[in-house]
Amino acid sequence: MAMAWHLAWAGDRPPRIWILPFDNPEADASVAHLEEAIPALLAVAMSQSDQHAVVDRRHLNQVLAEQSLTLEGLTAPNARREVGRLLGATVMIGGSFVKRGQDLLLTMRASDAETGMVTATAEARGPAGQPGRLVSELYRRLARDLGRRLPDLHSDQIDEAPVSNLHFMRGLGYYYSARYNQALAEFLQATREKQLADISRLWLANSYLAQDEYGHAYLELSRLRLGGSRNFRKDEIEAKMRVCEAHLSAEGVETIRELATRQASAKE
Repeated sequence: MAMAWHLAWAGDRPPRIWILPFDNPEADASVAHLEEAIPALLAVAMSQSDQHAVVDRRHLNQVLAEQSLTLEGLTAPNARREVGRLLGATVMIGGSFVKRGQDLLLTMRASDAETGMVTATAEARGPAGQPGRLVSELYRRLARDLGRRLPDLHSDQIDEAPVSNLHFMRGLGYYYSARYNQALAEFLQATREKQLADISRLWLANSYLAQDEYGHAYLELSRLRLGGSRNFRKDEIEAKMRVCEAHLSAEGVETIRELATRQASAKE
């Protein structure tokens, strides 16, 4: 992968990171899902850091609604800086991509949210069928050159298997654009890859929760608790299970638990 770099920085504040949608300047429908999937993938992979904060999408939507703005309306630098200020963001990460044959040309940049000044940029070209690998490589180099201002990505969140990772990224893109049924189909495909099974099942549950389908969500969360990796997102899973239980009958909860147990036993 060919890389090009520029670096500058000012200030010394702990970062609160706002990840912007990535631009698809040629409006290529075959990779349109990456507009939302790339920032979503980065947000998921950063989420376990206890030294950095990532702007929550619900908080962003609330601020945009209060300002009568949309993400598409944030093309002007002044608008982005103002929204960044309201979000309390210190760092903005964004970029763009174009497809060239079977390759994806991806640009990623970090900017100071207060001044709008670009502090680091990176560009790479790699197989379009391995977008997660490309994103991971670019971001790690960007983070390295910015010192410890950006969190490390967790390798278990970004798998290198091209087909499965593409399904996962498509799922994230669909989820964040509120196309939950399409997201479910993609996350289900991604569970077939061992390294992505747990995180994909969690996002299956998230997609069901977004549609208030508490029974289906509870089943996926129960399967995670029984058959997932040890301590994987334990607190998050239990909190979401409590949300589901508040909307289910005691009999329904017991039935789903029994089903999850049978499925876990059959898998063994």
